[in-house]
Amino acid sequence: MIDPALLDLYSSRLKELGAQVKEDHPLAHADASVKKRSPLCGSQITFDVLLDQDQRLSRIGFTVRACSLAEAAAAIVIGCAPGSTVDELKAVRDSVKAMLREARDELPGGKWGDLEVLKPAQMVPARHGSALLPFDTIVKAMEAALAKQQ
Repeated sequence: MIDPALLDLYSSRLKELGAQVKEDHPLAHADASVKKRSPLCGSQITFDVLLDQDQRLSRIGFTVRACSLAEAAAAIVIGCAPGSTVDELKAVRDSVKAMLREARDELPGGKWGDLEVLKPAQMVPARHGSALLPFDTIVKAMEAALAKQQ
């Protein structure tokens, strides 16, 4: 019998979000491009970033070859990250990490409201890396872009 928690993990909203990243949208002339891979499941995400004059994320390009969970998390990042600073994105990443690993419920709301779809992954520790992959990737891409500017 399938555990109901696993069924919750792959909700219809999670699948809808994942469908948004099926087509690649690389960004030409990016300030930085970072590709990260999950060693456990093999999911790969590439984010290309362009910063504005205030060092905020202006545009994001992407290539996503990932499981459903990482696809949904990537769609959330792609939709919500523009306009953010690296520190803001680190705070979101850290909130998601705390939610997954420590079962904390302190996720950012507002434009980040879809993060709620990742909560069922709390019960499946083997999936934490997949859920975090897009957040780690966007932070690394922002850091690389900022390093180039200095």
